[in-house]
Amino acid sequence: MTTKIKTSEHLEEHELNKLLKYLYQNEQWTYYLFVRLGVSTALRYSDLSKITWSMVLHQDRFIIKEKKTGKVREIPIQPELYEKIILMYEKLGRPSQTDYLIPLHIRTINKQIKLHAKRAGLKKVHLSSHSLRKTFGREVYRRNGESESSLVKLSLLFNHSSTAITRVYLSITKEEVQNLYQMQDLFVY
Repeated sequence: MTTKIKTSEHLEEHELNKLLKYLYQNEQWTYYLFVRLGVSTALRYSDLSKITWSMVLHQDRFIIKEKKTGKVREIPIQPELYEKIILMYEKLGRPSQTDYLIPLHIRTINKQIKLHAKRAGLKKVHLSSHSLRKTFGREVYRRNGESESSLVKLSLLFNHSSTAITRVYLSITKEEVQNLYQMQDLFVY
């Protein structure tokens, strides 16, 4: 008997936007910010939960030392994300700049993300805070033509020892790899 490992699932683009829309419309500002930051930065909860308002307000990038790897990362804050950070800062009543953006425990985050996703109409079973990191990876892979070079870059970003581990991590299936051989329009003669 084989046991299927329960691992967090990534969100497809339409699912991500459906969840964000639900969170925004229901004024779930902290969760909205958590999802936006999680997908935009590919950081784990342990790192997202250490970001203070002073690290991101009036900044175009921030530096964080990852708890798990000890790796120091400089993460750019894209203009569109910055606008959302400012909006959430206002919606949350302009908290102290020394306050954490995500002042919630991981168990609370994981429970609420599943609950909000279900209420938003998503059918995913294995959603967690880590789903956002995987969503980032899948989206980078998709937007770069599912290329090997994107896997190499993601492997470096995720600190994986090989692209094979990154493929497993992102749940890239055998069928998706087989689709790489579909090059009908390559040959003109």
